[in-house]
Amino acid sequence: MGLLDTTRVGDTVERQLVVSEQLVNNFSELSGDYNPLHTNDEFAKNKGFLGRVAHGCILTLMTSSIVGVSLNDDNVMLLSQRTSHKKPIFIDDVITAIGTIFNISTSVGVIELKLEFKNQNQVLVAQGSCSLKCL
Repeated sequence: MGLLDTTRVGDTVERQLVVSEQLVNNFSELSGDYNPLHTNDEFAKNKGFLGRVAHGCILTLMTSSIVGVSLNDDNVMLLSQRTSHKKPIFIDDVITAIGTIFNISTSVGVIELKLEFKNQNQVLVAQGSCSLKCL
């Protein structure tokens, strides 16, 4: 039995991630994005933020983890994703990603999830959706 047989519309999965300074620094190195908003605390504060702003694409990593790990099926592949950023994320934030299945197309083997990303204060920092293919 595969994911198409075991999931239902409304099922949810979650992942949690601590946005550590090391994660932000590593992401800068991997992506090549050394924008001072992400790397310089004083620059970020001068722009009106509490401190360095973490890269929004860190949330994309969480989407990959939801699809690749949280759904508990090795036979899936991410087809597409969309993320709209609502609030900045900062170093030491604890982000919870919640994926809720809203569509299952058994004929083509595609599952679609609504995504919400909330910080430790339950503030919605981003939302979006993703589609995955059951292999």
